[in-house]
Amino acid sequence: MQQLKRILFFSLLFLSIQSFAQNGYTYEAVDTKTYALYQKSAWAELISYGNTAIENGQDFTLLRLRIAYAEYMLQNYSAAIISYEKVLKNDSYNATAHYYIWLCRKYLNQTELAGRQIKYLSAETIQKENLKNIAFTGAGLETSFKSSDNALRGNTFYQNFHAQNRFGYNILMDQMVSFYNQTMYTVNPSIQPGFPPPPPQPQLRGTSINQKEYYNKLTANLTNQWQVKAAYHYTYNSIGTSIYNNQTGFVGLKYTGNYFDLQADALFSNITDTSVQQFDAQLGLNPLGNMNLYSISIATIRKRPNGSAFNFRQILGCKIQNSIWLEGNITLGNFNDLLENDGLYIYNAIDRNLFKGGLSTYITITPKCTLSLGYTMEQRELKSTTTNFIQHSITGGLSWKF
Repeated sequence: MQQLKRILFFSLLFLSIQSFAQNGYTYEAVDTKTYALYQKSAWAELISYGNTAIENGQDFTLLRLRIAYAEYMLQNYSAAIISYEKVLKNDSYNATAHYYIWLCRKYLNQTELAGRQIKYLSAETIQKENLKNIAFTGAGLETSFKSSDNALRGNTFYQNFHAQNRFGYNILMDQMVSFYNQTMYTVNPSIQPGFPPPPPQPQLRGTSINQKEYYNKLTANLTNQWQVKAAYHYTYNSIGTSIYNNQTGFVGLKYTGNYFDLQADALFSNITDTSVQQFDAQLGLNPLGNMNLYSISIATIRKRPNGSAFNFRQILGCKIQNSIWLEGNITLGNFNDLLENDGLYIYNAIDRNLFKGGLSTYITITPKCTLSLGYTMEQRELKSTTTNFIQHSITGGLSWKF
């Protein structure tokens, strides 16, 4: 009986070896072919052959690294991250895998999550990339000019200056100061004299609106996928002789998966003595594994003392040429006191907004400098009337990465 078991065991072993030899997916064959494909920069073929080899039982670190690098070279950064993370399951301190995950996260605009890889990078890489434990990582400025087709609403000017810095590898801070000013007019009719002199034309009385803002947001990495966010936005608002000290708090939780991300957040604000609660659900998609095509969908429920409202915002962007991206956005639903971009922007105009849509372009001037240009059109309803008007906005900005 024992002899029969031995015969059966060695027969099965022989058949397994013979099967491996017949299908050609031995370690030596796979290693040789994938290295040759790597040398020829045949990235698509390397990925296809490498995945087939894994399905046939050949799975080793060097093979995973070659597949991941091929995906990186084809700019499928999401797929490359998946492959490099599989390398880290067997070799958690593999410096090559951590370095390319860091790069992929940066190219996917996942700057905060990229920071988690820094502590695993080699000393040479850290010195070459000038990475410091505490550092300023970015800065920028934005300016906007708004004009409407209604004589009662003067031109609007808006400017902001923002900076980002990192504390350690898992905490980032975004700060912004901004300035807003506009003149709003109301009709001030004079007492009409009797006949025969014609009545004088109504006079316009101007009210100056000035707003100064400070914004601070902290983003903390909990894991390689989960992040928690918290922000505070203070607004000093002067409308004629009236002064308002507005405050907004924001808290959010974000999950970054492969080719998508999800975020849920809540904002609590006091805007010109009005209490506002806003709840957002956000879905981001990058189906190509890079930023050549992306979309962001945001559903918003907002509660105010006089009722609640629902808004839906859609952003769609694509790369139209080397270093040039085009992005469109639309916001559906009426709103007052809408908060966007994690509470960074507050739409607290006196007139109700009926529609908002726009188009922006982003131009990479250098690897660390980006120029942005945008146009936004808003349809609004003049306060206390049924009169609609259109507001046009032109925005320009520069941002730097350090």
